[in-house]
Amino acid sequence: MTDADLWAAWRIWILVAAVVILVAAALLVTIWLTARSIASHARRAVVALEAIRDNTRVIWALQTTNEVGEELRDTVRDIETKATALTEALQSHAAAAGRN
Repeated sequence: MTDADLWAAWRIWILVAAVVILVAAALLVTIWLTARSIASHARRAVVALEAIRDNTRVIWALQTTNEVGEELRDTVRDIETKATALTEALQSHAAAAGRN
């Protein structure tokens, strides 16, 4: 192999190495840009999730609302029972007073 052949082979291998480096660099830049895009989308998703959480917080408060509603219902039923007993007592007293 002559010196000219060695230089030609060296140039070819340098060219191959440069192409490999350029391809690797292009892949790294692509990966970097994709990672930035994913991070941007993730930030938007977090904002959307926080909005969803804030909008659905009232649903979780429904349990408390239901419990208060049940307490109110029970109180109204108790008042109704006592009012019915009082009405019956007054009616029986009025009937007894009317007989005298």
